[in-house]
Amino acid sequence: MDWSKAKNLLIVAFIITNIFLVFTMGRNTYDRADLQFVSDAYIKNAVNYLTDSGLELDMEIPREIISLPELMVKYKVFDPKELISEFLGDNYIDLGKNNYGLGKKRIEIISNKKFIYRNFTDQGEKNILNYPIDEKEAIKISNQFLTDHHLMQEDLKLQQIYFGRAEEFNGAPVYKLIYNQTYKDRFLGESYVNVYIRQEEVVCIEVMLLEFQKVYKEKRKIITATEALLRKMNDIINDNEENNIVVTEMEIGYYFNPMDIDLTTWDTVESGTTSPSWKIILNNGKTYYVEAFRN
Repeated sequence: MDWSKAKNLLIVAFIITNIFLVFTMGRNTYDRADLQFVSDAYIKNAVNYLTDSGLELDMEIPREIISLPELMVKYKVFDPKELISEFLGDNYIDLGKNNYGLGKKRIEIISNKKFIYRNFTDQGEKNILNYPIDEKEAIKISNQFLTDHHLMQEDLKLQQIYFGRAEEFNGAPVYKLIYNQTYKDRFLGESYVNVYIRQEEVVCIEVMLLEFQKVYKEKRKIITATEALLRKMNDIINDNEENNIVVTEMEIGYYFNPMDIDLTTWDTVESGTTSPSWKIILNNGKTYYVEAFRN
């Protein structure tokens, strides 16, 4: 056997193996760096500070640190004639200022990007106060209404449900079901379909939707959930007079705020970039957004 040649072959094999290991370790390190986690000690200190400041938490704080890209979106434009035909039919009355009616039904179309449908059907006071439907039935009624009016789409997800008396419905108890669009299972705001149900009837819906255009290639790390809470803490406390302010939910997604675009208003803007943002939801239903990219 030529031991000199064999030795050289072993050295080459050893070098190739080392190169493979270095490459593999580097790739795994990059993958882990793309998904990191916040330490328990950091979260505990942040929670104690938030609680001492008057902001309680009734949830598990998200711990992951991920990287996300920005998205390009545009507002969905509604055809007024199609909306009127869908909700009122042909014998409607033009009430002026983009308001239309038929009997006790009304529809208001705002800049062709948002619309509000109302049904002022009377119901007996006894029934209103004493016989509300349950949550399961409310969801069934809402989903069927959205399906019947061609608003139930694949990326629309039911996110929240509230039940209580509402001033806009003469103090009657109503369900409010909040649907949001999603992109890859992350919320896409500000888009929504809000459905109000009184007894067994949909009495109002508010609709504003977005359409996805493209995703940017660059990914950037987002701030932690605790940092988002700390950034927004003062605004939340100052905005709520209740003594018991509780955060019930947080999630990372995308939020498009047209007011961030210079020299535009909501009436004129058509599209823009939506950035990763933390959504913070309180026990009173109020929602806050915090841009998640580091400054």
